[in-house]
Amino acid sequence: MTVQLIIVQGQPQGKLLTFPPGEFLFGRGTECHIRPRSDWVSRQHCLLRVTEQEVTLRDLGSRNGTLVNGERVRQERHLHEGDRIEIGPMIFQVRRKLRKEDGLPTVPYLTAPPLAPSEEDDGLPPGTSEYPPFAERLGNAPP
Repeated sequence: MTVQLIIVQGQPQGKLLTFPPGEFLFGRGTECHIRPRSDWVSRQHCLLRVTEQEVTLRDLGSRNGTLVNGERVRQERHLHEGDRIEIGPMIFQVRRKLRKEDGLPTVPYLTAPPLAPSEEDDGLPPGTSEYPPFAERLGNAPP
């Protein structure tokens, strides 16, 4: 299985990142595979693990935390299609892709190219026009 993360908030918005089976570090450190440029992101922030059977995410003791669907990750967490991962000011949406050789049915929208955002589906919770700032949701906004 491979997993794709679409950047739905942050730069470059709309970019599709593909991860084959393996372990991938997110953080500002030079050893990290994905390096968001933000002081809200720790040097080694979180670890994405992709196997043939599952996709998990683990926070590595980051100062500002890692959120999945608005909940802080306290231990390793399984990721599912459509989950939203928040790392600092960035939000990624999960797309799981099954390999054809797995013999499992494929869902057409899993392999479609990312859609441009539309006004009808802005990815925000119903009745809201924007996400509150990341730190505000964690309760640790700087003074």
